[in-house]
Amino acid sequence: MKRKQFLYRFSIVLGISLIFFSGGNSSRADVASAYNYGLTKVKGPGPNSEVYTVSDAVDSAISAGLAEIAQKGPKIDAWDATCLVFGDRITDSQAQYAYESILKNNDFLSGGSQGLNRISDVSAVNGLVAIGKDPTNVNGKNLVANIVKDANNPASDYSIVNDLEALSTGSYGQASENARTSLTKKLIGMQDQKTGLWNGLDKVDYTARAILALSMNTNQPGVADALNTAVKAVSNHFYQKNGGFADSSNTMYGAENAYNDVTMTNALASAGVNVYVPLKGKTDYIAPVQRALDQHLVSAGNRAMLIQQATWAFEQARFTRNGGKGSIFAFNQTDAAKHGEIVNIKDAAITKKRLIIIDPQATAAGKSDALNLVDKILVKYVRKLRADSTSSAAIADRAAGVKEFNNVTVSHAARATPVTPPTVTNNNVTVVNNPASSSSASSSSAATSTSSSSSVPISTPTVSGKPVKKASHRSIVYALTTVKLYRSSNFTKSNLTKTYKKRARINRPMFLVISQQMNKQGHAIYRVKDMNSGKTGYTLSGSKYFAHAYYSAKVTRIKVINPKGINEYGKVNLTSKKRHVKKNASLSVRKVVNYGLSNRMQLTNGRYITANKKLILATKIKKSSQNTRPSTPTATTTGTSTSTPPTNSGSTATTTTTTSSKPTATTGTTTTTNNSPSATPTLPVALTNPVTPSNDAKTITTTISIHADGATIASGSIKVSSGASAFDALQAFAQQQGLALTYKGSGATTYVTGINGYNAGPAGTMTGWLYSVNGTEPGSSMGAYTLKDGDSISMTYNK
Repeated sequence: MKRKQFLYRFSIVLGISLIFFSGGNSSRADVASAYNYGLTKVKGPGPNSEVYTVSDAVDSAISAGLAEIAQKGPKIDAWDATCLVFGDRITDSQAQYAYESILKNNDFLSGGSQGLNRISDVSAVNGLVAIGKDPTNVNGKNLVANIVKDANNPASDYSIVNDLEALSTGSYGQASENARTSLTKKLIGMQDQKTGLWNGLDKVDYTARAILALSMNTNQPGVADALNTAVKAVSNHFYQKNGGFADSSNTMYGAENAYNDVTMTNALASAGVNVYVPLKGKTDYIAPVQRALDQHLVSAGNRAMLIQQATWAFEQARFTRNGGKGSIFAFNQTDAAKHGEIVNIKDAAITKKRLIIIDPQATAAGKSDALNLVDKILVKYVRKLRADSTSSAAIADRAAGVKEFNNVTVSHAARATPVTPPTVTNNNVTVVNNPASSSSASSSSAATSTSSSSSVPISTPTVSGKPVKKASHRSIVYALTTVKLYRSSNFTKSNLTKTYKKRARINRPMFLVISQQMNKQGHAIYRVKDMNSGKTGYTLSGSKYFAHAYYSAKVTRIKVINPKGINEYGKVNLTSKKRHVKKNASLSVRKVVNYGLSNRMQLTNGRYITANKKLILATKIKKSSQNTRPSTPTATTTGTSTSTPPTNSGSTATTTTTTSSKPTATTGTTTTTNNSPSATPTLPVALTNPVTPSNDAKTITTTISIHADGATIASGSIKVSSGASAFDALQAFAQQQGLALTYKGSGATTYVTGINGYNAGPAGTMTGWLYSVNGTEPGSSMGAYTLKDGDSISMTYNK
């Protein structure tokens, strides 16, 4: 026995030393993340400050962790599978990867010698149950029986908590239940009666593991009292002002580190503690979950184990906050997941209904039928969830309900067969007529000219019958004009809560867009949260009222407009301040860095600043990139698609154009251009790669999606001739979908100035259309980018 104790203590010392000396406390705050999960609400907006709720941040952190885990592919293991299951992200292939990992890495299943702490057993059982496998029969081997064998004579203190946690994942027969009772009693007996903690080389870690194991056995005698005592002891002895946990009596092994922070946060949440707020009402302390958020533990570059632990800690915190009871690992704990899963399925129903409401191609009857079906599915599964008696049943029923939501489709109106419009040339202006368009220019009674020198693509519609998916709705916007906030989606005077007057740019109110929908009056609206006061409500949406508050395109130079100036920082999360920059200073920018809901700019000196439009103004953009807006186009060809019926005329043309050399097309403005004998017109340049498919021509298929104001304007597939450019496909798609398209130039100088009334702003501003192919922004014009079969084009309006 002395040999076992020595080996146990040696393994603990070695493990903790590796974590301590290898930088276990490193948060990698300098790594740019696709999610902003480290910011919380502050008293008011200041230079370089953003405001978010902890709830939003935790949701984003979970998404970030799951994204990192998914990237492991075939290397996904048991703990990864557990995280993915609770994040509703696991696929059949990922479950298979986890199963193969368990068979290979668990010592008992692979025929190896089980280590003292039996950590591979608890991970294997958790993973197996998570993916729906029976741990009592894994290729003919009973893993539970092996754990019970050790539980009757635990090799170490850590094997006590690991064995107890593994056996508490489900009900595996009388021998397992007897072992659980014995282990629970032993663990309670090990609790220090003076401090309420569990002693070990690292008290923080072992106490957290003990709390977690006991929280899975709250029906056992003495557990409730032991947990209450432990939670108070943790708050009194370990809880730090920064929200982390440390043992001041043991500076070598008790120093705060990221692993202990997330382990204790997970344990406290399992015990029913709301870790979103400071413990015991210590308002001058930071909440435990906020400490974990601030450390950016799920960022790319962190250790896989730390990402796993942080992800399931955030999942546990959210589960408890939503009303779930006990540990998320207690899969068969009576009534453990019921309330939390009911909350989750209701959220899923709301999300599905929003997608149905904003589907631009759906008929009114189709929307009504789909919404009614979602409501019926919700009632059905809420009834099931309320009847469930186990956590695993509740999780399974919620997943089944979400799957049924996703299978709901919406009836779409039948599309008319596209007609190839004739074209004529008239004084530098190419007009592509589209009888199906819904542009505001359709009210014009003037004749419309088109150019025959530009080949017009003929499309073969292959639009999917599935509902059009909405673009991510969460974004930060500011008000461009006076906006009103209502307490409900019914915009009546009695529901008006606040009016925000039109303000100068630096004082514009900022809002987090929570969701989008249509109200009873038929208006497109946002549900928003005031970034300053935290007040939520509903308001009219659209580019007339709001614009994105952060630059999202490439900028090469900015001017500071904030009266108090801004700061330069050494890290992307705007920490490690380097210097203060005063108002009117001009700075050179290397690139814009995505940082969740907000963006940053990296300067040419390597430092970071905010990309908040209230604080800075873009004064120069990169001309060669489609992420930017050129100051002067190099071709005079101008194009527009309108819905005016085609009427050929040699003397007049209804156009959407401008006399300025800047790209400021104004769809809906009608001008009359007469042929002048004294004028020497510059003829439009014909498309270099005609895309009209013929029986002899090889065709390719590309998908196109067009987004503005956080919603999808149109989405579908189009067939074009091999060798077509991205712009050729866009033209064909606009014709197919009935969209008003305006543009300037041709070939390498092609520049999209507007789609359906969303028009590019003056040169030097960032307002306009960005495009990407297969998720990457090409470094060339749409007119110069040659498509390949299967390419996916995304058009996004930036303002």
